[in-house]
Amino acid sequence: MKFLHCADIHIDSPLRGLSRGEGVPADEIRLAARAAFDNLIALAIDEGVAAVIIAGDLYDGDRDDYDTAIYLQRQFARLRDERIPVVIAYGNHDAASEITRRLRPPDNVTVLSHRSPETILLEDAGMAAHGQSYGRRAVMEDLSIAYPDPAPGYLNVGVLHTCLDGRPGHEPYAPCRLDWLLNRGYAYWALGHVHARSEVERDGVWVVFPGNVQGRHARETGAKGATLVEYDGDRVTNAESRELDTVRWLTL
Repeated sequence: MKFLHCADIHIDSPLRGLSRGEGVPADEIRLAARAAFDNLIALAIDEGVAAVIIAGDLYDGDRDDYDTAIYLQRQFARLRDERIPVVIAYGNHDAASEITRRLRPPDNVTVLSHRSPETILLEDAGMAAHGQSYGRRAVMEDLSIAYPDPAPGYLNVGVLHTCLDGRPGHEPYAPCRLDWLLNRGYAYWALGHVHARSEVERDGVWVVFPGNVQGRHARETGAKGATLVEYDGDRVTNAESRELDTVRWLTL
């Protein structure tokens, strides 16, 4: 079976430095984040994934544009039509968004509570997703400490928006220790917040930042996308990056 792990969508975020200028394809730039998310939805459907996990920053700060919300509802409905559940842990940008306070997502979408960590059992996927959303923009405590124990007989996935042990250029939100994650008993940690992809695999435990789906400015270079995870029972067998971006920054 497979699931798709993504983070840092920042839907409708402008690409800084390219919002105007001679010769710039305005619509392609303006809609780049949507086009990348379209690609993500298509990938989930084409691969027949058992679930989509979004590890924070679906929205982009305090934007209050309901065209954005309507667009997202339609995309989630496409997954609902394919019987694909979505689990979201809201991040710091989502906590600052007016949309998240008033939006009721489709019934295939579960948003993890911001009050305390919880476990969502996805029976058809054989998956237990553990996590907590941000209730405020700046979360400075280690949320992972209170995550629930692994659920026997399931693929246990921790969903967390975090700086981990610190990353240059990123706010130190929800810091935690790599060794703690590796020894928590989960098979996979679906992380978000850091926009560069990275992964650690140790003794069958994966800790992965998929990076953002679309580079937002000239410091976010190279291919961007999501991580397609294959699993068998309660263990992960493979995790690979899939490119989704439609506008790419390069240093030449």
